[in-house]
Amino acid sequence: MKHLFFRFSLILLLVGVAGCGFQKQSFDMQGQVGDIGDAMEHCRRFMTHLLPADSYIYIDQASSRETEDHYDIFLDLHNHYEDGYGQCRVNKKGLIIYHVIRDFNERGRSFQ
Repeated sequence: MKHLFFRFSLILLLVGVAGCGFQKQSFDMQGQVGDIGDAMEHCRRFMTHLLPADSYIYIDQASSRETEDHYDIFLDLHNHYEDGYGQCRVNKKGLIIYHVIRDFNERGRSFQ
């Protein structure tokens, strides 16, 4: 019985340690935002974290806007295979409260 418990515990430990290596590092959704420029940079850093390394991220300054309680930031996304767009909504306290990526695959997903 002791050997069975020991083996089970060892397997759980190995699976847990191996699984940690496959997790993406977390991104702090809370940033320092004083104006729409800060919100744009916070959104760009977040999208850089989500997308493959060969992605180009351009902020659409003409479409991005400030409302009473948040900033809507729009981005054009490109790499060698596809084009798409993204959006972040950052509240006035600097927290990303919404994001979407359209027509573009995130890191870790295969190209379709």
